[in-house]
Amino acid sequence: MGGVRRVAIEGARASTEEPSVESPTIDPAPLNVVRMTPPVEATLRILLNSVPYLIGAAVVRQPAVGDAVEAQVGRMPWLHDRRLLTLQLPDDSLPANRAILLDWPVPYQAEWVGVPPRLLISRLVTQDRTVGVLLGTLISRDQISAGAREALDLSCELIAAAVGSDSLATLSAPSAVEEPRRLVVVPDESMREPESSLVIAMPTESEPVLDPKDEQDERDRQVVDEVARALDELTDARSIGRVLRDAVTAIAGVDGFSVALFNSVRREVAYRYKVVGADPNSAEMGRQAIDDGPDCYAARHDRRWHGFVREIGVRGPEGVEARKISVLQYPLIAADEIFGVATLQIFGDTGFSDHATRLVLRVIEVSSDRLAAVRRAARFQPSLSPQESAAAAVLPPVAAAPFPTPADPSTEAPTTDQILNDLVTNCGEIGLPTTFMVGVDPAAGLLRGELISSSPAARELDYALGISAGRFTIELSDRYNAIARACREGRIVTSPTLEELVHPLRDADGAATLERLVQGGRSTIIPISVSGDVVGALVVGPMSDEPGFSTVVKVRDLVNETASRLAEAWRTKP
Repeated sequence: MGGVRRVAIEGARASTEEPSVESPTIDPAPLNVVRMTPPVEATLRILLNSVPYLIGAAVVRQPAVGDAVEAQVGRMPWLHDRRLLTLQLPDDSLPANRAILLDWPVPYQAEWVGVPPRLLISRLVTQDRTVGVLLGTLISRDQISAGAREALDLSCELIAAAVGSDSLATLSAPSAVEEPRRLVVVPDESMREPESSLVIAMPTESEPVLDPKDEQDERDRQVVDEVARALDELTDARSIGRVLRDAVTAIAGVDGFSVALFNSVRREVAYRYKVVGADPNSAEMGRQAIDDGPDCYAARHDRRWHGFVREIGVRGPEGVEARKISVLQYPLIAADEIFGVATLQIFGDTGFSDHATRLVLRVIEVSSDRLAAVRRAARFQPSLSPQESAAAAVLPPVAAAPFPTPADPSTEAPTTDQILNDLVTNCGEIGLPTTFMVGVDPAAGLLRGELISSSPAARELDYALGISAGRFTIELSDRYNAIARACREGRIVTSPTLEELVHPLRDADGAATLERLVQGGRSTIIPISVSGDVVGALVVGPMSDEPGFSTVVKVRDLVNETASRLAEAWRTKP
């Protein structure tokens, strides 16, 4: 949450300082008020009625032009806070159409009585484009219920669709009737709307009005169907790789693409199809290997995809220069078995868009069964005999699957997620309700959030840091983070404050606020080692008191048992 976090920290610091001569109080410039559009107004009022303790909401168009407030209902003490009205949000700063709560200082213009309100903020996204930010005023410190959370997320999606639709083009026409409680605030200077929302011709009555989302879904379906048809007659991994290369290049514009198929007996890559672009830097990208084997992070975790940023050295006119590369890896799954990894790479650290990521996933899923079949048949290169039947080389997915053998469900090998969930559950059973887990991603040099317990304090910590959502990332080389130090040194580390766990994601003030929220900051970090390699760590805490020696011994035994189970599962995994 880079942009939001920096602005929030600056705002928190500003609220604690006394006004000085260098920062005089200046009244905001007068604002022109016109009528808001009915869809946004109606959705905002429904939102206020659905979420308890929410007494105000406003919509800010992004990218902002001046004080570009689109709509406001109820009490919004932050309406004239220029830091929020001109906020520029990167795509990874906030989750799409999902609200979070911040302790944001109330600006000096607001006359507030009672408990300090919390700022509710959500990035409004439609058609993979950030169109605005939803701001709200919440006057409760209680946790939002599941029903209110669902209503809030749905309202965010509806408001995003309304802000991004052509209906907002009517804002350019002045309203003949002014209603003081139905506001759209625009700056004094003229604000030009994007051309796409003003010059689109309205369809005639005889033409059906198509939802842009439906049109995009139809185009995506056609792309997936086209890829499926192209794969119908292919009987080798290289030919399938070529089709996938063309598809992902058209979707995401990649600079490098590869498909690695694992050996069915040994933990190694049996076949790898790899291509790069014509650019000389792309060739250097291909020469510097990336981990896509059976032990890579994407293959060891049951997730739909895994993204990270890596660096390579590229020789240029001024010597060797560092170039950042965004990497996206998809595990190839068939019959509940991860048999390979598909890797996409592009230059830069901006990553891939949400739409491209999900569309490539659909393309990979369409090809997974056929790739699994050619891997079982060991047919990696095109056949030298064109007369050979395709059915003889690649059986259909159902027929090519191994014959089922009766087995006791209780004897089935547990997955990695099941083993790690058992560890968190066992910690709760011995009186440790707040624990969370991080995994080591050696390719990216990061620690990533994995799992967290279900206690109220743990949920509050998860909402703030995004541990279970994978947004909690710490550099493995960080000298001041206690979790990174425990994983580097392979030993148990205790942390007296929450700041040592969340550095550098939070500064001292932010960590202290979060520590008060979860009612404790003492933690014990126990690394998880499998076959001599640290693959993650269990964090016991944060809590008000340090666990006793006997409790730490019990947790250490649980961690050792978990490491043994992981080693056995990964060793027996095909």
